Amino acid sequence: MTQTTDSATALDTLYCANHPGRETMLRCNRCDKPICVECAVLTDVGYRCRECVKQQKANYYNAKPADAAIGAIIALVMGALLGIPAYLLLGMIGFFSFIIAFVAGPAAGGLVAEVIRRALRKRRAQPLKWLAPVCYVIGVLLVGILFFAGIPGVFMRWDVLLFVGLGAATISARML
Repeated sequence: MTQTTDSATALDTLYCANHPGRETMLRCNRCDKPICVECAVLTDVGYRCRECVKQQKANYYNAKPADAAIGAIIALVMGALLGIPAYLLLGMIGFFSFIIAFVAGPAAGGLVAEVIRRALRKRRAQPLKWLAPVCYVIGVLLVGILFFAGIPGVFMRWDVLLFVGLGAATISARML
């Protein structure tokens, strides 16, 4: 009886496809390939091998080579365009400017992200997750430097920084 159990256990022993000397009980949930803990990538739907994850990313990120540059330029220009009313209007409101910035910042970031997505025809580029928010911040701060740097207390205001920060966070979240 013990021989059957030992032989059944020996037959059930799996070895990693990438590391033949390592025993494993783990399989990729997409291609069913045996993988060890080092080769496994945890995804939202379970463990997958690196090859399946690369193939999935290749299908997901479908941008053309110029798409990252186009998205960055759009974010820079829209940051400059949205920076002008942010500097002008938030300064006039007074204390409530923080509340307005808290609401308008994410709305402005969502608008920028949507314009980028439509301009790129909903293609996704991996660098846009960080490139678009950085260009947006540069655009807003450039407007502040060019037009409002000479006015004391206008360039680096907390309400504008809140507006820019929340907008950039929204862009980053929407560029997935």
